Amino acid sequence: MSQVQIKSLRPRHDAIIDWLLINPGAPNLNPLCALMNISRTWLSIVMQSDVFKEEYTRRRQEHNGELTKQLVEKQLKVTLKALDKVDFFLNDDDEVDLQGALEVADKTAKHLGFHPRPGFGPVIEETQERVFRSVDAGTLHEARETIRRVTHGALATD
Repeated sequence: MSQVQIKSLRPRHDAIIDWLLINPGAPNLNPLCALMNISRTWLSIVMQSDVFKEEYTRRRQEHNGELTKQLVEKQLKVTLKALDKVDFFLNDDDEVDLQGALEVADKTAKHLGFHPRPGFGPVIEETQERVFRSVDAGTLHEARETIRRVTHGALATD
C-alpha cells in the first residue's frame, strides 16, 4: 500500500505547524481540525508527509532553542539578583534574608548548569606562572572578620 504524500508546503501547512508549536500538549488534534475546517484524515496525511515532518522538526527545534535561550536568560537574571543580595549582605550590616538569597542563587545556578555534577569534576589547569597580590594588613583583617561573621551566622542558622 503506498502512502499519500504532499509534495510541497502551503501557507495552510505553516498554520498547522504554528498551531502545533503553540499547543504542544494538546491531547488530540480535533480542535485543530475544527479551526482549519479539515478532516482528521487529511490532517494525518499532511502530518505523515516527509516534507511536513522535515519542516515541523526544523521549526520545532528553532522554537525550542528560542524558548531555552529565553529561559536561561531569565534564570541568569534571577541568579544575578540573588547574588547581588548575597553581596549586599556581605557588604552591609542591615538585615537581609541571606538564607533565602543563597537558596535562590543556588537553585538558579543549578538550573543554569553551574553546579558540579557527579562524574564531572572541575578542570584544573596547571600553569607555571604565579601571580602574587599584596594586601595591606587592615584589608586582610577586615576580610577575615567578614568570613568569621558570615561563617558564624551560617552555622547559627543551620
